[in-house]
Amino acid sequence: MKKWFVRLSVSISLLIAILLAVAYWGLGYSPVYLVNAPSVATGIGAKLACSAKYVSGFDEKKIAADIKVYSPILSLLNYEYNQDNRLVVAALGPFARSASYHEGVGCYLDYNKHDPRKSIAFDPIIAPQAAWPKGNVVFTIDPDIQSKLDRLLEKDNQAEHDTRALLVVKDGKVIAESYAAGIDENTPLLGWSMTKSINALLIGQLEMNGMLNVEDNQLFPSWTDERKDIQLKHLLTMTDGLAYEEEYDPGQIATKMLFQSEDTAGFLEQVKTRHKPGTHYQYSSGSANLLSALVHEKLPGNNAQDFNTLVDQFFRPLRMSSVTFETDAQGLVMGSSYLFASARDWAKVGLLMLNKGKLNGQRLVTEQWVAQSLLPNSSANKASYGYQWWLNKGDATKRWPSLAENVYAAMGNREQRVMVIPDENLVIVRLGWSKSDYTDDENFSEIVSWF
Repeated sequence: MKKWFVRLSVSISLLIAILLAVAYWGLGYSPVYLVNAPSVATGIGAKLACSAKYVSGFDEKKIAADIKVYSPILSLLNYEYNQDNRLVVAALGPFARSASYHEGVGCYLDYNKHDPRKSIAFDPIIAPQAAWPKGNVVFTIDPDIQSKLDRLLEKDNQAEHDTRALLVVKDGKVIAESYAAGIDENTPLLGWSMTKSINALLIGQLEMNGMLNVEDNQLFPSWTDERKDIQLKHLLTMTDGLAYEEEYDPGQIATKMLFQSEDTAGFLEQVKTRHKPGTHYQYSSGSANLLSALVHEKLPGNNAQDFNTLVDQFFRPLRMSSVTFETDAQGLVMGSSYLFASARDWAKVGLLMLNKGKLNGQRLVTEQWVAQSLLPNSSANKASYGYQWWLNKGDATKRWPSLAENVYAAMGNREQRVMVIPDENLVIVRLGWSKSDYTDDENFSEIVSWF
């Protein structure tokens, strides 16, 4: 039996080596890509499948279809769902990785070492039976706008945009919300990089409480070289000059950060600089996760206490009862990517900004912070990015040509949007899983025309 197993293992290893060689010589993939591909592919599969299953509640067929959009190799994954333990294993031939669900914290990739996330005791947010945004009760639907929004969602999906939620807030009230089949007002949906905009608001709250300042530098003890000159505002505007590339091929820094690193902050603190801080904009999920590390650094106690402090000081006052903010293996919230919320809860973030930092009778960031967040950055190459918010001003041309210059948005992969249109007192939420660019300028300007 032992000899048979050894022969089988050798045969599998030889087959993999042959396939890697064929891929290297025939398809042009680098050795770095090939070495990392199995770990990254199974990591993506396990993590996304676990979250889609146990946070969003999607069925397994839909989950597999969503994941394979990212790469053809992901269509080769096999998934095993352990409902009792709420665990998912993704396998690619002999390679396999797992991700586990923890109540309130969502899913995370499993590693062999001690897991501090399991110590997080989450106290659920219960929205009161009150009108949105104080509660989750909506009785302000405008039938005419609702009919138009339903048709817009239908048009989106006839064009294969895979829009899952559209929601319109006018004058502080939800006046229309449309959902694709299998999605409703309670479904937590992944915002991807819209998480960054919330991450910046967490920083803003710490500044309001006197715990940090955007001019702060010497942000990490290990940054004793030129990185000591990087200020907090440089991380916020992604003008920190760090040599980070937002590329998602196996072996690249972004995939290592999200799918191969147990300690996101420790991994990113090793990244060196490429540009002088403040001079060059480079989109960076790494910068966002360094901001998360600074948030945790300013909060008391261990990671479990950190997590609940974030919930109690920010999400609970907003009554975001659907929110799930996932962490890395050390319990660090992944401020770059991993926040789930319903369309109604995402809309509260937009309304908080529209209301200049105040919602539900509570001030969560200062009015000055909101104003600073929406200023173009200091870079020479792309100024239309504020404190983790995308701006319609700052560059030679507007991002959304049909909309006013003061429009801004949180944006995420697969074309997630929380757009704020101040002149119309309007917030628009779009959540989905688009394979190509979404027609937000066209669609959102159409929504503006309804009023």
